[in-house]
Amino acid sequence: MSKRMTIAQGAALLAISSYVSKLLSFFYRIPYQNMAGDVGLYVYQTVYPLFAIAAALGIYALPVVVAKLTLHHPEEKREVLWAIFFVLSGMSLILGTLGWWIAPEVARLFGDAQLVEPLRAVTFTFYLLPVIAVLRGMFQADLEMRPTAFSQITENGVRVCLLLLVTYYGVQVGANPYQIGASAHMTALGGSVASLILLLRFAKGRIGRPVVSKQHIRRVGRVLLTSGMAVSIASLALLLMQLIDGLTFVNLLGDSIETKMEKGIFDRGYPLLQFAILFATSISLASVPTLLLEYRKRNDTATKHHLETLLRSGLLIAAAATVGLVGVMRPLNIALYQDDNGTMALSWLAATGFTASLSMIIVSCLQSVDAEKYAFAGVIVGLAVKFGLNIWLIPAYGMTGAGMATFGGFAVMAAAQLILLNRKFGRVTAGRAFYIKLMKAVLPMAIFLYVIEQLFQLSGWESRIGATIEVGLLVLGGAIVFCIFALRIGVLTEREWALLPFGEKLYRIHQRRGII
Repeated sequence: MSKRMTIAQGAALLAISSYVSKLLSFFYRIPYQNMAGDVGLYVYQTVYPLFAIAAALGIYALPVVVAKLTLHHPEEKREVLWAIFFVLSGMSLILGTLGWWIAPEVARLFGDAQLVEPLRAVTFTFYLLPVIAVLRGMFQADLEMRPTAFSQITENGVRVCLLLLVTYYGVQVGANPYQIGASAHMTALGGSVASLILLLRFAKGRIGRPVVSKQHIRRVGRVLLTSGMAVSIASLALLLMQLIDGLTFVNLLGDSIETKMEKGIFDRGYPLLQFAILFATSISLASVPTLLLEYRKRNDTATKHHLETLLRSGLLIAAAATVGLVGVMRPLNIALYQDDNGTMALSWLAATGFTASLSMIIVSCLQSVDAEKYAFAGVIVGLAVKFGLNIWLIPAYGMTGAGMATFGGFAVMAAAQLILLNRKFGRVTAGRAFYIKLMKAVLPMAIFLYVIEQLFQLSGWESRIGATIEVGLLVLGGAIVFCIFALRIGVLTEREWALLPFGEKLYRIHQRRGII
């Protein structure tokens, strides 16, 4: 099997495992909110970005840094791996202990002194992070993606099962939302232990005895605190957006039960947005390994071509997912969370899917060609805009203002990333003709979704079952309408359709029968 095939298959396996893990992370919030209520969801989601940042470091960012370091120094692989482990262990011990110690101050920063217990529960996540990140990075450096993929799914599966069990038990015994939230975050430790056991089984006989090298520890420390930090922050844009909401929402609107309920309702939208972004980026990023190979060959023309292909395929899916999510938001809100509270704010979050997907696609491209600093700069600009807009819009419009601020932050982030990408490679664009064709494909779907939604509202069938049926009809019908027009208009070439799941099959049916 060729090296190119190995890389492509590994990337596909990681994309699938990420997709399954995000599905698990998306779906457990529905029963969690149904059991713990909007205040319970507020408690869990306000602290969640801190846990998710630690988890994402162990799953995505740090293994990439570990893999790059070992690839740059293959003759010193063992020394480098142990140096990374020692540096990360020191950092994790400091962060975990410091996090426990300053939890009361952090809770006051969030505007809610009762968040101390959930915040302290999150600190346990850091202690197993070094060994998990190093093992995953070791495998990825050897192009072995199965251990990372399987351990990722195992970690999330065990965590979600434990989380729902402790939440159910907490509700039954009458625990308050803060106690339930703390218990829910403690379950992450069980997921980490399960992941570590699996990784150690894969690594049996490959770890070797510890090697202590001060030279390697200093070198690794410098890399982790520079490019490692850039990779990490650029990969965590959505979580950092949520963290900004956690730090500003209650502080700007006041520490009341109504504010916490409003924040809990708003937090319904981020998992939906995360799902839309993952759907767009995981599909399009299947071509990143090919981009990386061309870049390593210094083939500028082919690199630029792959970038533009990736942009077009990613934006097609992002546009469909974004318009679709906005179109189904009201009945989806009822079907998942039992009411349509906050639909306007959630629609703003859904609309963010397009620019957020574009930004994350470009971030992945920049990271794959060793331009982490560019990606980092674009993310920082977008986060600064989000923070400023929160301060301006939340006092005036509440959770709708927070949704508008997220939209604005990601729009500026995407624009900044696109400018930086062009600075790195020259003019890179999906093409004016592509955007015109994309609009022609998206508009009929938007009209279809609007008409069906209006008909359901006129019928008065507002029950949860009715909303679920409506969501199914909208999703299926919208997807069919979009595919028909996208294929007939020729938004993508045959080669670009082949990058998408079932895309090649759809294109062949279209060519052969001409009916879609």
